[in-house]
Amino acid sequence: MPPAHGQHARVADSQTPARSVGRPRRLTLDRLLDTALEMGLADLSMKDLANRLGVGIATLYRYVDNREALIRMAAGRRARRSAPIDNGQPWQDITLQYAESLFSSVGRDSTLLTEFLEARWGIAVELEFVDNFLGALTARGFTRFEAMRLYRAMAKIVLGAAVAAGHFAALATRGTNQARELASALATWEADELPNLRASADDYADEASADDWREPLQAVMRDVEQAHAQRRLSQTG
Repeated sequence: MPPAHGQHARVADSQTPARSVGRPRRLTLDRLLDTALEMGLADLSMKDLANRLGVGIATLYRYVDNREALIRMAAGRRARRSAPIDNGQPWQDITLQYAESLFSSVGRDSTLLTEFLEARWGIAVELEFVDNFLGALTARGFTRFEAMRLYRAMAKIVLGAAVAAGHFAALATRGTNQARELASALATWEADELPNLRASADDYADEASADDWREPLQAVMRDVEQAHAQRRLSQTG
């Protein structure tokens, strides 16, 4: 029996009875969230989701309060699933893998980015993700303070890149891009104005560079590695 309205209890797949020939699959919270993720969260409507699942819209609200709650729960599910597996890889590698996971969660879905900026995400969405990252780093010799500082630096870089990626995606839907927008804007200024920006116009319009989180994160990690090397040297000196 599905959870009551407003109750976000997990419904295990094991509770779903075996499917008979010709009998529609029973709806579970797991199936509901997985289907939403398959359809994509950016333009997901409750009507389309209900149609895909072969149920009435009212049935969906027996599992989630509203569309926003569905998006939050699905986003959290995707974040947990996309977290990298710790196989003992170097801290640099697992940090990059966590960053890729974070970018995949918000940088490629404008709805999730908007919901993040509007603080519609409950903190529970990221708790497990952050805890696993901190655990991975402390297992590699970081203090909890150092691990949290690196997480914050990583999150700032990745989320900044996600904002840029979302902006460029919005431009593309309008049939334009950063280079065209820049050229149009510069045309409203006198030719001798904004000389520094004009000299750097190609770099400014480079969308691939603007939403690339890897290079700045790797620069931060080089500083972290240097600090760790200095600490090790002082401990042995």
